[in-house]
Amino acid sequence: MRFERFIAARISKPEKRSFSSIIAKIAVGSVAIGVFIMVISYAILYGFQQKIQQKIFSFSGQIQLTKYDISASLKENPIVINQEFVKTCKSHYNVAGVALYSLKAGLIKTEEEVIGTVIKGVDSSYNAAFFSQNLIKGRFLNFDKDESMKEIVISRKMADKLKTNINEELLVFFVQDPPRYRKLKIVGIYETGLEEFDEVIMMGDLNLLRKINNWPDNYAGGYEIMLRDMTKIDETSEYVYDNMDFDVGLEKVTDKYITIFDWLKLLDNNVKIFLALIIAVAAFNMVSSLFIMVLERTNMIGTLKALGASNATINRIFYYNGLKLVVTGLLIGNGIALLFCTIQYYFHVIPLDPENYYMEWVPISWEWKTFLGVNILLFLKLNAALFIPHLLISRINPIKSIKFD
Repeated sequence: MRFERFIAARISKPEKRSFSSIIAKIAVGSVAIGVFIMVISYAILYGFQQKIQQKIFSFSGQIQLTKYDISASLKENPIVINQEFVKTCKSHYNVAGVALYSLKAGLIKTEEEVIGTVIKGVDSSYNAAFFSQNLIKGRFLNFDKDESMKEIVISRKMADKLKTNINEELLVFFVQDPPRYRKLKIVGIYETGLEEFDEVIMMGDLNLLRKINNWPDNYAGGYEIMLRDMTKIDETSEYVYDNMDFDVGLEKVTDKYITIFDWLKLLDNNVKIFLALIIAVAAFNMVSSLFIMVLERTNMIGTLKALGASNATINRIFYYNGLKLVVTGLLIGNGIALLFCTIQYYFHVIPLDPENYYMEWVPISWEWKTFLGVNILLFLKLNAALFIPHLLISRINPIKSIKFD
């Protein structure tokens, strides 16, 4: 064992009731609290962003293509389904799927209520499993049966307004000339917490809207493109734009719901500022603790210098001692943070108000790259702070320090 590590190991075990012992515990505690807050902050932040984005993507995909139209008419202009274009899109490495859809304005009438709605028609190309995370009752449309044209999925907010439930029927009037109506059965109820969807959107069969609009089977309202990696949406949009028909317009989900995505970015920036302050406080506490330890060991430092030890040698002694405190704090903080995240992820012990937070409990996302990055960043910052006491050690005079009390 090297001389510096030997001395560091001896001074790292002070008496339990000594001042050094209290300071060491405070240093370990500050690091543990810092890493705990950093890990759970990012876990909750990414969980929150992920849940909100998944809710949006389940209704619109990441990229939408519709017939280019400069009018503000509610009437949807159909596109002719281009199978070659669909195949070209799916060949891109970042495209997870391409689905057909259509939108139709309508009115839902019951004996007591009449509310406006927008029916979104989808077919078997739609990722029903992705939408199922929003369901709170019943099921999604069953495209394997002919009855799917008579089925709808509505939001809980709409169900409450209409005082209806699953397996009940609604009379839906479609806005067109002449007006048409259908009696549709509720097979599922969803909830996202996002008013943009819960207030008006209900899911139906694309073939139903084709019949209402008198469209042939090769017509649809547009394409929805799902991506594997949201961060590459600009690159993928350029690829889709280069291959789509000239009379089709492209809209990214980040532009369509720009206020929501700007809000999520603002949350991200706030967390980064908050975590920078936590790192600064943890580093300050560690440096303060080492300074106190150095002052308590002034006699020892003077004796070592008198015996020929250099400032670098003595600094390494306190560096190893501080490094042990940092690693101990990191292990304790990570352990508590992972335990908290695991309990919240599986048991949802901390609830939220869906009216304000769009979900019923605090979400957790297991972003291991971020988890490692946070630990590495904190370790490097604290590791750099461990060299600051060298300034004090280099100023200690051997003769005066041996007499120091």
